[in-house]
Amino acid sequence: MSEIPTEDQEFVREFRRRRRLALLGVALATGAITFVVTYLLFYVSLPYYIFGPGAAVDLNGVIAVAGHSPPPGSLFLTDVNVLPGRPAYYAAAKILPGFEIVKRDELVPPSMTDQQLDSALVDDMKQSQETAEVVAERAAGLHVPSHAAVVVERILPRTPAASCLRLRDRIVAVDGKLVTTIGAVTDATQSKPTGSAYRFTLLRGASHETVTCKTAKIQGRPRFGMIVSFDPGAYSVPIPVKYDVHDINGSSAGLMFALQIYRTLTGKDLGPARMVAGTGVLELNGTVDPIEGTKEKLQAAKHAGATVFLVPVQNYADIKGTPGIRIIPVASFGDAVKALESLDQTS
Repeated sequence: MSEIPTEDQEFVREFRRRRRLALLGVALATGAITFVVTYLLFYVSLPYYIFGPGAAVDLNGVIAVAGHSPPPGSLFLTDVNVLPGRPAYYAAAKILPGFEIVKRDELVPPSMTDQQLDSALVDDMKQSQETAEVVAERAAGLHVPSHAAVVVERILPRTPAASCLRLRDRIVAVDGKLVTTIGAVTDATQSKPTGSAYRFTLLRGASHETVTCKTAKIQGRPRFGMIVSFDPGAYSVPIPVKYDVHDINGSSAGLMFALQIYRTLTGKDLGPARMVAGTGVLELNGTVDPIEGTKEKLQAAKHAGATVFLVPVQNYADIKGTPGIRIIPVASFGDAVKALESLDQTS
């Protein structure tokens, strides 16, 4: 075999070297483009949240009531997947059914980060469980003493609340009306025009205080500029309840938690021979407050095979007339119990 001339060997080596450099350049360019596209699609923040159908969870496997077993039948809590506002999720929600785009400032204050929201939702879940225990055990005829309070958790800067309230103030009354639910303070702001003064009765530390606060227009509504939480107070339920809930947070499971505890304590088969799902924020007085993501939670219920869906009356219009499932609006825990007890008497 004849040898390749030296000048040809040099040409081949140079060709191979340049090809390697060209391939490396292409790889680097491709990687850079991929990085930029990925960043633009999944890391650029948009002022929205994307709601999608979540899970429907059988509460028979979630709640354990000491010394009691649930009767036949199943109740389901429903969840919604909340995705951050990113271009990829936004685009998908525009073309895929079952998703909803919600403006961020309609749900949380502008200063709240996604991490702070996640933390708040974890706290809301714990609160919903505690409230459900109190409501259910009282409804079952047990004595559960409680001294509830609405507590100031955060004060937004440059708002009226910053000049009249302090963190951890316990709001006893507004304009002489006792505050017994987390929505009572917000409801009070609807009774007067923006800029009106309200008299707050507070428990500040160990002292009772009376202060005056005005409202201002915040996010288009008359508000004081604070974030509150509900403290059920010092209480001890007679029968312990344990929860095994994973990857679900927020307060909207309160109604279904309470119904499951109640039926387990009393042995009442709520909704016999039917799969009942639902949602609703539960207050200590039994009131059911509205929730977010109604359409998505209804879809989760339908996917699980539920035939009945309980919804707060305030959200009923969002899903009224949806085929394939019976939708029952409720204003209170008592309404829900009565509705389910009457299911076996109706078609």
